[in-house]
Amino acid sequence: MPEPPGRMREETRAKLGRVAGIRGMGLPALGAAAPEDVEMSTPHQVFTMGLDDVEAGGGLERARPGGWRFLLESGGEVIASAETAETPEGARPPSFNEGPYVGATATAVKAARALPQLATAGFELRLLRIPALYLMALWLHSPNTDLLIPLAPSPIGSEGKVVPPPVFFRELVDHARDREASGPGQRAGQPRPNR
Repeated sequence: MPEPPGRMREETRAKLGRVAGIRGMGLPALGAAAPEDVEMSTPHQVFTMGLDDVEAGGGLERARPGGWRFLLESGGEVIASAETAETPEGARPPSFNEGPYVGATATAVKAARALPQLATAGFELRLLRIPALYLMALWLHSPNTDLLIPLAPSPIGSEGKVVPPPVFFRELVDHARDREASGPGQRAGQPRPNR
């Protein structure tokens, strides 16, 4: 697990202490948890790609670093995520989320730890987000290879399974073309990716 730069961890922890245990903020699991019972775990850097990157045939080299994300645990269960980014003034105040990608991330991390590839190479945990396609994937990066695990719900399927980057991006290009062919009304009905 990579360690976020600067004081991101401390500042996120401080804000978490002001959110956990407070009901009525749209975060029921965090609202029901006492601040001292919430642990921050699994730090990973968030990378973003645009639709133009995918349609241009780009791969992971076009992914841009955006921020950092933590999973938040209480009672041994992952209940939320916290995401922040570094700015010239310091860490941006974190945003908290309890959407479907939180549990999907925890499930994918567990599956990734059991991969035989991890025994032979050191991988860095990352997250790839492609907002225009409503897609998030766990990204295991090493100097020699990359592995992607789409998170549920995924528009290309393969949720929780390792997909080689060439296959992943080929399926994304096909999905993007299908979306364009079906028109803007189809896009409006897609679920918005929660973090």
